[in-house]
Amino acid sequence: MKIQKEKLRYFSSVSEFREFLIKSYQFVRQQFLLYNEKESHSLGHTIRVVNSCISLVNELGGAIDVVVIAALFHDVGRPLEDTLGKCHAETSAETASSFLIQNSLNDMVPEIKEIILSHRYSKKIEPTTKEGKILKDADALDALGAIGLYRTISYSVENEYNLERALEHFEEKLFKLPSLMRFDLTRKIAEKETEMLRDFVKQAEKGIKNSNFEMIITNLS
Repeated sequence: MKIQKEKLRYFSSVSEFREFLIKSYQFVRQQFLLYNEKESHSLGHTIRVVNSCISLVNELGGAIDVVVIAALFHDVGRPLEDTLGKCHAETSAETASSFLIQNSLNDMVPEIKEIILSHRYSKKIEPTTKEGKILKDADALDALGAIGLYRTISYSVENEYNLERALEHFEEKLFKLPSLMRFDLTRKIAEKETEMLRDFVKQAEKGIKNSNFEMIITNLS
C-alpha cells in the first residue's frame, strides 16, 4: 500500500519510516514470543489492527506514522497482563515510550502514549486526536465479524466461560460497538459486521433452549 510522505509527522521519508517500522515489528513480535500469547489478543490481532489503521488513514486522513506505530504497540503488554496484574494499556504505553526514546524519537512519546492509554474499551477514555480515534475504532472492528466471533470464542475458552456467560459478552460489549464508532465510515463497517454476530447469538440461544431437559419433559404430551 502506497504511503505519501505528506502523511508522515515524525519521519523525513517513507524509507526511513519503513526501516523503523520493521525494527519495531521485530521488537513487538519478540515480546509476544517471550510470553504466553493468547489467541484472543495475539500478534495476528495486532497486525490486523495495523492494516485496518492504514486503510482508515488513507480514507480519513491523519498522520500514518503515528497511527501505525501506536497500533503496533497497543497490545504489546497483553501477554504480561495476567502475570503483572497491571492494565495492558499502561504496560504497552510504557514499552512503546521506552522503545521510542531508545531510538531517539522522544518527541513522539507523548502522542503515542496518549493514544495507547485511551484505546482500551473498559477504561472508557475518549481519544483526543484523530489518530487516537482511528486506532480505537480499528481495534473495536477486529472484535466484530468472523474474526471477532473467533476471538470471542477464544477469549471464552481462555477464561473458562460456559456458553451462557460467553453470550453475555455480546450484549455487554460487542453489540454496543457500532454506536460508539467515531466516524461514519467505521460505524457503517461495524453495523455490517455485527449482523453476523446477531445471527450467531440467535442460533446459540436456540441451541441452549434445546439442551434444557426439563423443558423437553414439560413439553411431552
